[in-house]
Amino acid sequence: MERKPVLSIGIIFKNEIRCLERCLKSLQPLREALPCELVMADTGSDDGSREVARAYADILFDFPWINDFSAARNAVMDRCSGKWYFSIDADEWLDEDVSALVEFFSPGSEEPKTDICAVMERNYYWPDFNRGYGSFMPWRLLRMSTGIRFQGAIHEIWPMEGRQGVVLSKVLLHHDGYVAMNIGKGQGKRERNLKLLRAKLEKEPDSLLVRVQMIESGGAEPDFEEQLRAAVSLVKERAKDWNILGPTTMRHAVSSARDRKLPEIEEWIRMAEEMFPDSCFTRMDTAFHAAAYYLEAEKFAESARWAQIGLEAHKEFREGRGDFTGQIYGSLQTSTPISEAALGVILARALFEQGLTGEAEAPLSGVAFTVLDKQWTQNALETLQMFHFRSEMDTAPLITRLWEEIGLPEPNREWAEERRAAFFQTALPRFETDYMAREVGDPTFRRQVYTLYKPLAGKCVLGTAAAILESDSPEEQEALLNTVENWETFPISALSHALRAGAVFPAVSRLLKMEELDSLASRLAGNWAELYDILRQTASDDYAGSWQTLAWAQCLAVAAVRTFSWKDGAQEGMELARIFARVEKDFVTGCYAPEMLREGNLCILPPMHRAGWYCARAFDDLEAGDATGFVRLLRAGLASCESMKDMVEFLAERTPELQTQLPSAELLVMAEKIRMLLASYPENDPAVAAIKQSPAYQRVAYLIEGNQP
Repeated sequence: MERKPVLSIGIIFKNEIRCLERCLKSLQPLREALPCELVMADTGSDDGSREVARAYADILFDFPWINDFSAARNAVMDRCSGKWYFSIDADEWLDEDVSALVEFFSPGSEEPKTDICAVMERNYYWPDFNRGYGSFMPWRLLRMSTGIRFQGAIHEIWPMEGRQGVVLSKVLLHHDGYVAMNIGKGQGKRERNLKLLRAKLEKEPDSLLVRVQMIESGGAEPDFEEQLRAAVSLVKERAKDWNILGPTTMRHAVSSARDRKLPEIEEWIRMAEEMFPDSCFTRMDTAFHAAAYYLEAEKFAESARWAQIGLEAHKEFREGRGDFTGQIYGSLQTSTPISEAALGVILARALFEQGLTGEAEAPLSGVAFTVLDKQWTQNALETLQMFHFRSEMDTAPLITRLWEEIGLPEPNREWAEERRAAFFQTALPRFETDYMAREVGDPTFRRQVYTLYKPLAGKCVLGTAAAILESDSPEEQEALLNTVENWETFPISALSHALRAGAVFPAVSRLLKMEELDSLASRLAGNWAELYDILRQTASDDYAGSWQTLAWAQCLAVAAVRTFSWKDGAQEGMELARIFARVEKDFVTGCYAPEMLREGNLCILPPMHRAGWYCARAFDDLEAGDATGFVRLLRAGLASCESMKDMVEFLAERTPELQTQLPSAELLVMAEKIRMLLASYPENDPAVAAIKQSPAYQRVAYLIEGNQP
């Protein structure tokens, strides 16, 4: 004879094809270990969910939706025959470890002395579950003989008056139903819930429960702040259930006030502490937001006090101490390891800002950097930079551990990459020349921030850069430059420092790609004076036989030409143009076969090399006394590369040989003859184009067209 089920599992669903099978599969280990039945009600699916449910359910039936969650759930309960009822939603799934449930219901176990049980639930908010979750203790297990049924059209509950339940803390449910709402989806569910809640609120305007539910569902509603203040007023007035729902109400109030910069935030923080000092919501959620708010407000003593309250509560939570049953009435949002680590960062910063340097080190040393996300990695590093800049603290162990731990693939490789990216984003500005110059003038200055990274030499390019900046030895700098693997994140100030000190770069033994050299030259252009000095030095070196040095000189020259202020007519302009022409000539003749440099084949060259080749030939003509050829070749260079326009105009206006040379009588006569010849043809006649392409026309074009050479 078939045994009566010990446990009836009840589910209502509608169009849950995304997650329903995940939920049902997670129940299989429990169903195999205990006599169970699965009873499911479909409230109107048309996406294939019903077919999925049919493969798993013992009882499956239709229940027409009547805008009442309790009615649907009670219809499921009415069809159950087990001793206990387990309520679960389609967007939840049971943790793979079901041993605690099996032990609770096993025949050999002592009969549970309770009628109702709560379980632990993690409410995930983002697609990456590691980014945060809330800890909740919902009532999910009920002895069927009590006759209790659900109440409430939405956010339905079992009425608990006069009954004591227990928490099965080792039974874990996972829930990702809030994910869609947090990434802009789930609008239909949100609107449905709010419609039901507003109807309920009209009937029960003084219900704190409904106000809290409105807050939790209506963050984007125009009257959200009105609902928030109304809920706080009900707590202050000690309305019904104020002692049960007050802590989570005040948590919502403080966190929302911080996010929205509401003026009541400090009043609400004090109210939470005075009315509910021992609540987990006050000691964890409110504490977290209070600590962060007071740090931002530069009220460092209060920030430190709240951070210490939060850290102590986290310790109790991990050790299973303290009163955390408040989670039965709301989701604890900051019980995660990352929140605990963040409190450590906040406490360290708040203590340091009070001048308590000796006490500030310990909280930061206690932070588990492997649990940080990119934002808190940045905050932790900024705090450590402050310690280094404004004190004599030995920061080497902390920066070394921070760098090593954020690179570990915990909880996954994506997080490690995001943390490393945040690390560089935070650190690189401290290596900029202007920033380093400003640091020295700060009255709190003790050490330049970039020196914080020196212990990472050999492990991280920032450590190598810091060691180069601290060195005056070209040989030592060259050796350090040869260890760099990633030039994209290498601080350009360190390369500039080494080059100006006389370090040879690039090393003959270390081949770099042309695009790497080009990128480095472009970054050096951020400080044009330094770039120009480096270009002059490099271009004056003997780079015969060293392709890398020649390529480096070419990249520097192009970067200098592109970033020079040609319209200012600075003295360096003529010298820069000649350096560019000389370097391009050496580069082009070295890289291309002679036949490629014939006039008809030049179109094969990249535009900048084509322009450089014309520029080199233009200066050759100028030195030979042919100013007209100089102008003609510059024009050809401009035609091949529009970015040369400013330099060509500069040379046309500033080249001394062009300013002093007057056209000869022979040129004037030739110009007049060609002008008369052109006038004898219609403007669109092919003969006109042919004449303008002739060498004779090119020599006198500037006289005919009215342009200066």
